[in-house]
Amino acid sequence: MIKAKKYRTRLVAVGVAGLMLVTACSSKSSSKSAASSVAATTPAAASAPVVSSSTAASSSSSTAASSSSSTAASAPAAASGAASGTFKSRVTIPQTPPLVDTAKYKKTPPWTIGYSDASLSNSARTFIWQFTQWAASTYPEIKKIVRTDANDNPNQQVSDIQNLVSQHVSCLIVSATSQTAIDPAIDAAQAAGIPVVIQERDVNTNSWTSFVDTQTYQIGTLQAEAVAKILGGKGNVVLLEGLAGNGAAEQTHQGHVDTFKKYPGIHILATQYSGWDPAKGKTIMEGWLQAFPHIDAVVSDSGLQNAGAYEAVQAAGRLSEIKAWTGDSLQQWIRQVQADHIPGAIVNRPLRFGAEAVDDCANILAGNTVPKRWYDPVEALDMNNLAKYITPNTAGSDQWWDWWDLPAQWEPKA
Repeated sequence: MIKAKKYRTRLVAVGVAGLMLVTACSSKSSSKSAASSVAATTPAAASAPVVSSSTAASSSSSTAASSSSSTAASAPAAASGAASGTFKSRVTIPQTPPLVDTAKYKKTPPWTIGYSDASLSNSARTFIWQFTQWAASTYPEIKKIVRTDANDNPNQQVSDIQNLVSQHVSCLIVSATSQTAIDPAIDAAQAAGIPVVIQERDVNTNSWTSFVDTQTYQIGTLQAEAVAKILGGKGNVVLLEGLAGNGAAEQTHQGHVDTFKKYPGIHILATQYSGWDPAKGKTIMEGWLQAFPHIDAVVSDSGLQNAGAYEAVQAAGRLSEIKAWTGDSLQQWIRQVQADHIPGAIVNRPLRFGAEAVDDCANILAGNTVPKRWYDPVEALDMNNLAKYITPNTAGSDQWWDWWDLPAQWEPKA
């Protein structure tokens, strides 16, 4: 069981003097990010500029004025001096076989980390970027982290990865937009001698150094098992999934499907993908309410789209019909479930893999052994004690995730 707030007491804030955060976005990449309702931020105490490499681009992660990439290229003098001491990992790296010998990637600091991000198109993505920045700030060896934004477009991400490789980044973190479309770009980066760390979202290629993963399949199985139990093994369910083709969403969906196969009395009426968009979740649910006279459960991988679906069911006057809902650890959904006594299950979706991918890169560049695949476990929240997972209702906090794992000064601002 998650003990909310226990992490806050053991996390020590570390300043980021000497770390430069560079955001390199395509000119198309700002339209979706505003929907997250929270903006990625760099704490004022950190004094690390967030610089856009394109004056034409904008992103909710950029809190400083944009400037050219040539400006961003000049590293603060403090970086190399701070990196001269003995390397110390922020966390203990799991030593679960199979292990990767990283000796060939060992590199003298300062280091530049490339981060090929899928997008900031929802609040979870924003929180992952906050975790990434925070972890980078704890390593004096890391001079700069260069983030690109694919705006959920695989073609753009291929170009982004090629761009980061051309900059000769020390290590490349990839949050994939697609399981298949960006494989050749990942292969090319690895072939160029750059260690590649995959962050949570599955890809089909095995040409990567290490994979920091969340057990997204288990999110699906835990949610579906809880629904099956509530329904007594029989009933009509609809599957309102995340982003089609996305590794995390597809793994969770598979967990749903595989679990319900064990219960012949449970019938999947329909499956649709929402793109983790509340408005689309509402529209899809409205169509299902027209199509199906009786629905026993709404099974969603996330509270993002389920917030919209719940609105549709409420407006239709059919809330009493739905015996079970599922979701994840989005504050908005946890609060709504608590306030309205919504039946079902919430499975925590830990976003600390944003930080752990940086830890992975840092240890690879230090020549330390890392696991080929690093799994961050998931678990169901205590539905009888949801209050302990709810943060004070500050502006924008309804779009927070796993706030108990992130130092307060790194929490996004409205």
